[in-house]
Amino acid sequence: MVSATCLPSDAGRGSTRQASLILLVAVSTLLASCAHRVSVAELPAPAIDPESDIASARTSWNRLRRDRDNPETRDEYNNAVTRVIHHATINDDETGAARSLTVGDRIIPLVDHLNGTSDLANVDRLWPADDMVIRGFRERVTVEGIGAPLVMRFPPEGYAPEEGRFQPATGILRFDGPGGAPQFVVHDTLAESDARLAAGMAPARLRADYTAPLAARFAAEDRQRINLPAMLRPDKFDELLGLVQLDTTYPHKIPVVFVHGLKSSPNTWRDTLNELRADPVIREHFEFWTFGYTTGPPFPYSAMKLREALQGMAIFRRQMGAPTDDVVLVGHSMGGLLSRLMTEKSGDDVWFQFFNEPVDELPLPEEEREIIRNMAYFEPLPFVSRVVFIATPHGGSQMADDAIGRIFSQLIRLPSQLITLSTTVLSESVYALTPFGQAILGERLPTSIDMLEADSELLNRLKADPLNPNVTFHSIIGDKGPEGDREGTDGVVPYASAHLEGVASEKVVQSGHRAHQDPVAIAELDRILREHVRATGAE
Repeated sequence: MVSATCLPSDAGRGSTRQASLILLVAVSTLLASCAHRVSVAELPAPAIDPESDIASARTSWNRLRRDRDNPETRDEYNNAVTRVIHHATINDDETGAARSLTVGDRIIPLVDHLNGTSDLANVDRLWPADDMVIRGFRERVTVEGIGAPLVMRFPPEGYAPEEGRFQPATGILRFDGPGGAPQFVVHDTLAESDARLAAGMAPARLRADYTAPLAARFAAEDRQRINLPAMLRPDKFDELLGLVQLDTTYPHKIPVVFVHGLKSSPNTWRDTLNELRADPVIREHFEFWTFGYTTGPPFPYSAMKLREALQGMAIFRRQMGAPTDDVVLVGHSMGGLLSRLMTEKSGDDVWFQFFNEPVDELPLPEEEREIIRNMAYFEPLPFVSRVVFIATPHGGSQMADDAIGRIFSQLIRLPSQLITLSTTVLSESVYALTPFGQAILGERLPTSIDMLEADSELLNRLKADPLNPNVTFHSIIGDKGPEGDREGTDGVVPYASAHLEGVASEKVVQSGHRAHQDPVAIAELDRILREHVRATGAE
């Protein structure tokens, strides 16, 4: 809720009507942003003796070995395995070297099909996807086959969020241990889609559910509703956001990093991530990451944070045995501007619009000098090879110029880090500011909304500059007019602003500003990623 205490002091002297408008706009926008919250409910455990389920699985398993294409036998086996998992708990042996499932009075060995027991050593929960009732996704992406689709939860480590990392898998209950003893084999369905169920059998398609782990991941986090609050109060939410790894690290896979736009959060990519995973080529060649950030500060500040996060990701992946020399960025709206800045080289021309002395000669504490330096001076990230812009306001946004945009800009409290920096510059280095720099810093530091105005000097400069020839760029543009219209707008960004010369492809979809969630746009993104696979020779 927005109260009068949230308003800047000068805005607090406005009329009652203006205050009511601010409250109405803020609350209605917040409610709209909460409309698509992801939720998961789990069905209760079946009231069946687990020994009966194991016996049923054994009987249907033996039948499958003779005739694996029998759909009734396959369904009987899959359902029995799902019920067994619902009864199971994970435990370690006394040495901690092996893991197993406790099912009733039985101890069943737990085996990772690809990596022995190494990856399973950290799993702290394993539950059947079939027992999850999911809301908040447009589609449920599943593959028919043999086995019980699973969600594996790993505790937070590396770039996983505090809620942990959620992976899809498929469980196969085999009965080929000593004396026909059961063992539970876990297959990573982001790494394999078919598996040999027993010696002498041809590989069979694994049954899989790719929506369930995404739903568990988004439902578990406590940040689905912070898009507007994070824009308005960056200091409060900055530590909750950042670069997040959705999948485990696969040395042969290409990272795709999704960067959201203004007043948004990584949750906005839920349908995009989900529906891209329906393509086996995408699953085989790409791993997904999201970058979350508070969207109220000027976007060069957010771009600095994205740059630092991507550099950290490259180091992390190298440490995990995954060389990182090929990264794809997908940016929606303002996220596209951040993504482009990852491919740009800055220079003194921008700096000396604000200052008449070099950054190293300013009498500032080194920590604050470093922030200015990192915002103003940067090089292209050498591992970013392809960027996809979706509804990106290269020429500004009409929202930034209208009354509602002005209201939201006034409500944004910039990070204390930037306020302190501005205050220090004005008190210690005002003599080093150009008249333009004094005008900007003396009034009020610009917010991201201010920088999205159509007459933004930075945007105009970026749009006029040629694109980095070492990077491949694509545009997906929403337009609410007739299909293929190139004269209209998506309601927030006009076509003329989203259009950019020099891109490898441009696709206009009949959509509002949330074009990144449109099925046609997702299909185009799928095509672009497949093109990337062909271009890199990874097919």
